[in-house]
Amino acid sequence: MATGVRKRGSTWSYYFDTAKINGERNKIEKGGFRTQKEALDARAAAIAEYNNSGRTFSPKEISVSDYLDYWLETVIHKNVDHGYSYNTYRDYESKIQLHLKPAFGIYRLSSFQYAPDKVQEWADSMKVKGFSKSMIQNTLTCLQGAMNYAILPLKYIQANPCVAVKIGKMPMDMTAKAHTEYICSAEEFNQILKRFPADNCFHLSLVVPYNTGTRIGETFAIDLSQDVDFEKHELRIHGQMQKVEKTWYIKPPKYDSYRTIKMGETLEKELKFAIQQRRINKLKYGGAYSKTYLLPDRSIAQIRADIDVPYKEILPLCVKENGALLTPDSFKYCARIIHYELNNPLFHAHCLRHTHGTILAENGVNPKTVMERLGHKDITTTLQTYTFNTDAMQQTAVDVFENAIQTQ
Repeated sequence: MATGVRKRGSTWSYYFDTAKINGERNKIEKGGFRTQKEALDARAAAIAEYNNSGRTFSPKEISVSDYLDYWLETVIHKNVDHGYSYNTYRDYESKIQLHLKPAFGIYRLSSFQYAPDKVQEWADSMKVKGFSKSMIQNTLTCLQGAMNYAILPLKYIQANPCVAVKIGKMPMDMTAKAHTEYICSAEEFNQILKRFPADNCFHLSLVVPYNTGTRIGETFAIDLSQDVDFEKHELRIHGQMQKVEKTWYIKPPKYDSYRTIKMGETLEKELKFAIQQRRINKLKYGGAYSKTYLLPDRSIAQIRADIDVPYKEILPLCVKENGALLTPDSFKYCARIIHYELNNPLFHAHCLRHTHGTILAENGVNPKTVMERLGHKDITTTLQTYTFNTDAMQQTAVDVFENAIQTQ
């Protein structure tokens, strides 16, 4: 019989000694193999992994392709909801599969660290292919993050080939710029609300971000029974609705931006009407009404009202008349109506958040207050992304300057 394997009943097992602990001998053993050869092959692989401190690969020999898979699973996927969102994971997964592995996957990680020229060539080729600057930058950021992790804490490499890479200037896409910076005027917003009045199931998904600056996932995650305090005139933002595969969950808000914000009379009136209408609809539909529940794993389930379940019932911000849940995906229908029926192609789910922040900035609200209200990670995001240099701000600057020189 070969060394390190033995037959037990109808199957084979392998075994080998490991390092002693407290002076006592230790052994790894695994069985269930059909043949002696299978057990021997598995033993050899297990010993190699053990001698490599539990790794299934050699840091000196691993390819960029295999390393990116390892980083994506170990650093990103396993930390979803603990520093990374599921959407970030899926975005990185797509960038790695579609762009990074085809370009760099065949190289050894140990040699790729000295190839900034190859990364620069790739960035330049992406520009020629017509990809946007943000797409190239985000993909490069993904690669740079993976390489940084290979430096520390792993110490697989000593240099990051992405550091010196420059994307350079690119022609400005004026259509994309106009879409990104679009601010919904009062006239346009009133037109939208006329199409989606108070009794429409999408109404609150428009009114809430306009009045509070919530992100779309945060908007749909609001629980009318728990997150609204009419006595203190406050709205709690304690989650975002996010889809994982085909299931919707209430996940932590982006950047863990849990916050409680003040709300005005306009929004309170809208929310009170919605809550009252919800009660009426529950009575109207009776047992056929769809109640919404938050399960222990934070997933969302809808069950008929005439079925008793041991879960926590929630009152989502937006549901149809019969209680059927609306989600951020549902909002795409609302946006299409605004694009084509109301002839407003620049409208998008985030523009109402932009609008709220900009209105605050135009009227002199402290940037720190705007930052905290919108749940930004830092003040730079508030100043660069949401408080645009609008005509009103330009006119205010002129008025301030004119007033200053006339009083000299």
